[in-house]
Amino acid sequence: MIVKVRGILLRFTDYENDIQVGCDTVGDGLVKLTDRYPKLRDALMDREGAVRRAHFIALNGEQLTVGELDREVDDDDRVDIITAISGG
Repeated sequence: MIVKVRGILLRFTDYENDIQVGCDTVGDGLVKLTDRYPKLRDALMDREGAVRRAHFIALNGEQLTVGELDREVDDDDRVDIITAISGG
């Protein structure tokens, strides 16, 4: 799958925003991504390894829930990591 990283998370991937990850599921791909970029792990995932609530994961444009991260992916599928920005 191709992971699209944007915004504030880019600094944790050395500003690489299209990252090819070989995996079977979205969740497995996120684990492999954070293995490749260890600094990204703390920003993206909590202590239990779940995606933090500030981030949304989308597969081919469809937002996934935490329970859907076991969805199977192919090499040409696109996973977007979208970070919610808050402020006043």
